[in-house]
Amino acid sequence: MISGTFARSGRLYVEGQLVVPRFQIVAGVNFLVDTGSAETIIHPLDIEASGMMVPFPANVPITRGIGGGWALLKERATLVFTDDDRVTQYRYRMPVNIARPGEHNRNFPSLLGRDVLDCWYMESDPTNGLLRFTVRRTL
Repeated sequence: MISGTFARSGRLYVEGQLVVPRFQIVAGVNFLVDTGSAETIIHPLDIEASGMMVPFPANVPITRGIGGGWALLKERATLVFTDDDRVTQYRYRMPVNIARPGEHNRNFPSLLGRDVLDCWYMESDPTNGLLRFTVRRTL
């Protein structure tokens, strides 16, 4: 089981590790749990914190969502989440979206989307401060 946390705002977060071989990056990420996002998105705060240097070509496709349009670069990565037993690790080898930094998204948290969340069973009980995920499968 993987435990998450509640921010003061009531937002749900879960910690994971982002591994991007092409950029030789291994970085911890505190993901906002976003059931409305189909895919995982790494935003500029975590890009900068990891030291990742991402070359964004001029023709990066724009993806539309509730928050507007975003230039997202798809990159092969591995997301790693550690079980509460502090031994078991769950690995998700998959493409993630890396958002081109801009004034509009520079303070956004990275989003853990349904591409991973659909592999988990989530229990959320904010009254008792309980947020946990039971892993059903990995990718």
